[in-house]
Amino acid sequence: MTINRLKHFRVMNAETQTQAAKAAGVTQPTYQRWETGKTEIPKSHLAKLAKHFKTTELELLGRHPPKKAAFYDDEAPLDLQYYGECAVHFVGGGEPLVLSISEEAHAQAYEELQSDKRFIVMKDLGNRTVAIRHKAISELYFSSEAYDTYGPDHAYYKLATPIQMPDTRDWAIVEAIRDEEIGGGDHTSDFAKADVERVQRQIMITDEQFDELVAEGAIKPENLAIEKAARAAETDEIMALAHTVTVQFSTGKRREIAYVDCNLFECIEPLIDIHYPYGGNDNDEPNMIRLPYEGYHRTVFFNPDVLDYISFPTHKIEEGEVESYDDGLIDGDEANSDDAMVIKLPKTKKRGRGRNEN
Repeated sequence: MTINRLKHFRVMNAETQTQAAKAAGVTQPTYQRWETGKTEIPKSHLAKLAKHFKTTELELLGRHPPKKAAFYDDEAPLDLQYYGECAVHFVGGGEPLVLSISEEAHAQAYEELQSDKRFIVMKDLGNRTVAIRHKAISELYFSSEAYDTYGPDHAYYKLATPIQMPDTRDWAIVEAIRDEEIGGGDHTSDFAKADVERVQRQIMITDEQFDELVAEGAIKPENLAIEKAARAAETDEIMALAHTVTVQFSTGKRREIAYVDCNLFECIEPLIDIHYPYGGNDNDEPNMIRLPYEGYHRTVFFNPDVLDYISFPTHKIEEGEVESYDDGLIDGDEANSDDAMVIKLPKTKKRGRGRNEN
């Protein structure tokens, strides 16, 4: 099975499988097999779906070239144009948060900082979506790529993400590589082999590559063990960005929580979505943030009033967003059944939350 992006585009277009199947001219069971990757999408139907979702065939298949941060390229999408860094200092004196951000993230944060939002959200170029409590901020410095320093304490800053890799599909591969290393099994076969190898080259150096570096004189033989250990630590830090939630409290204490399998979008949504909750609850701001990081067996609750920030892997937020919105989609004839979900999300809202994938 190879992962495609049919579900992503369908949900962000606020359509059920039945509606998407109708647009493709097939039955819902046939479409479902395409979406789950159980059967290959015929070329003629792939073209029809690409036109329907206003995207390309390669985008639907998830096989287009990887998205990269753009430097000095005004024609690139704003979410890929590298702006520079943002250094956030906190009232409680906790460690500053330093993010590499895009032009889009800079513009959004600039606007939200002057709003009355309880939390502002920033996405960096290394798979972090961070909800920062507005009142926890003592000072915030934007520094464009024209400058080599990020703020007054530049010498002591540490970037929250050591790599600029903005394509969330690449982070799904990082997660799969990590799962294979930790638990064994086959997790990377869902992705194209060339993509897996490309991502591996970005995040790690193999023993064969180290041997080549020694042969070329780039690394002295007596320093090989030290270089391997240093690179392994860097790789571990990068892999952690694919599977951990970072929380910093107003006391300065920080937690790193490795989640197993939960919908992280449902954790951050109450903090950032002005439409939350969708019904039945008059309290728009949750008393506690719930993170069921091992489902029934392990759950943690955070008090949002004592947070500096909470940081999530962006690729897991996007995956969870698709799953959550898909759960709220109901066909017209299903809405009247006894088994219909209570919540039905309005299509206008869901379109407004879609991603610009072009």
